[in-house]
Amino acid sequence: MVVKKSSLPNTLWHSVKGRSKEFLSTTSLHGLKYVWDSRLHGWVQLYFGKVFLIVLCVAINLALNVFNKWESTPVIIGISSTMTPIQDIPFPAITVCSMNKAINSKVAHFQPGTLEYAMLQKTCSQDYNYTQYRYVKPHTKKDTFANFIMNVSHKCDEMIVSCIFEQKSFPCTDLFREFLVDEGICCVFNILHPYYLYKHSATTIRDYTSSNGLTDIAIDWHPIRGYPKQLPAGFYPRRGIGVGIANGLQIVLNGHVDDYYCSSTNGQGFKMLMYNSIDQARLKESGLPIMLGHETNYRIVPNSYEAVANIRGIDRQRRQCIFSDEQELLFYKYYTRRNCEAECDADHFVKLCNCIPFHLPLIYRNATVCHVSHFDCVERAETEIVDGESTVCKELCLPSCHDIQYFPNPFSIPTIPFNQRGVKVQNEYFKNYSTDYIRTNLAIVNFYHDDNYFRSNVRSSYTGITEYMSLTGGIMSLMFGFSVVFISELFYFIFLRSIFEYMRYYCSRRRSQVNTL
Repeated sequence: MVVKKSSLPNTLWHSVKGRSKEFLSTTSLHGLKYVWDSRLHGWVQLYFGKVFLIVLCVAINLALNVFNKWESTPVIIGISSTMTPIQDIPFPAITVCSMNKAINSKVAHFQPGTLEYAMLQKTCSQDYNYTQYRYVKPHTKKDTFANFIMNVSHKCDEMIVSCIFEQKSFPCTDLFREFLVDEGICCVFNILHPYYLYKHSATTIRDYTSSNGLTDIAIDWHPIRGYPKQLPAGFYPRRGIGVGIANGLQIVLNGHVDDYYCSSTNGQGFKMLMYNSIDQARLKESGLPIMLGHETNYRIVPNSYEAVANIRGIDRQRRQCIFSDEQELLFYKYYTRRNCEAECDADHFVKLCNCIPFHLPLIYRNATVCHVSHFDCVERAETEIVDGESTVCKELCLPSCHDIQYFPNPFSIPTIPFNQRGVKVQNEYFKNYSTDYIRTNLAIVNFYHDDNYFRSNVRSSYTGITEYMSLTGGIMSLMFGFSVVFISELFYFIFLRSIFEYMRYYCSRRRSQVNTL
């Protein structure tokens, strides 16, 4: 018995050694069979052994490079192989604001020290000490700061006096809605209806619609699904039908220069912004100027982003975009980066001043809208936002995976002055005014597409599972013949063969015991 026990380790060693030699001499991996071939010279075995180790290290290094690229660059943005017609996307939402913040004839009589004068200074972005008003609260809705701006500013039917869309003349109140944005009361064309845009009603603060209303039917445009399949005869947000000025939007603006009181910039005129119909407009920092006495043409350049469905499995921080149904906003029904950042700003005001300015989303139903008593705090909060205090929240506002942005072509904005006497214009509206009045107060603006099609940017996985296995498998196969068959061989020699040999040994031992009995 002692001899048998002492010989057991030797038996196992010889078994493992023999099996390893058999595996290495018969494996599908290139080069290993030469290492264990005793018929070859020692230097030949050493040569192939070193070659195999070097190739193995190179292959592992290359495979790690592929893995690191897979981890660091999970998504790549490419150009769509198909063209998208402009009829498949909305005509851009266009917001136009007058640089004049107050009508002189309505505010010139305000006396310093009064509540109206204090609100006027805030409207005109003037430095003012609001300490004496820190306990003042609006008694009625008419006393709010938003209502004050409505009373002292030009209405849309006064600012936009002529509208032609797709070769048809419309009452401007049928095309434009009056909204309060960061530049005050502005006129917005082709924005999504508030019912589809906001989660809860805030029309007394967010949406000042002209009394005539909009004649077309409001529909819900979705950034992924697009337009509904069944569309009424007249609807908005409208979509483009063709290229050129004749198929675009032409508006005539009246600046009412003689009634200017204060300007949001260093000059007279208007500001304009083109953006997605479901976005939050920001005119103060992003608006483009429109000069009075000129005709300005803006060629629309759509920039669309799409995403393939298989990138949903990639973490949003790694793919750097968010699908619209992945993140809920507090006020907006649709997620976009601009809407998310607007809610971050609103939250910053709530935390610092316990109120929300009229132009930001009411992220809480019972939130207080900032009034004169909050103006000192509001100015501090505005300074902190400009300095980047709310960037922690905004860092989580990733771009939308499906998004549309509109840009005016910066190389095609010619201005045609009206300051030459004898110049005739085609718009019938100008026949009612003298050349001097046109040159001083009026402006023509054209918005139009210059191409019927455009290509979208598509987010797709840079290296998916299939591509990753192909790249890694190609490297391993090229270097030393690694394949799935090798894994099967390894599994056979380590597990299956050991199990079979043990079962055979166990069965033979049982038979020996039975025969002994």
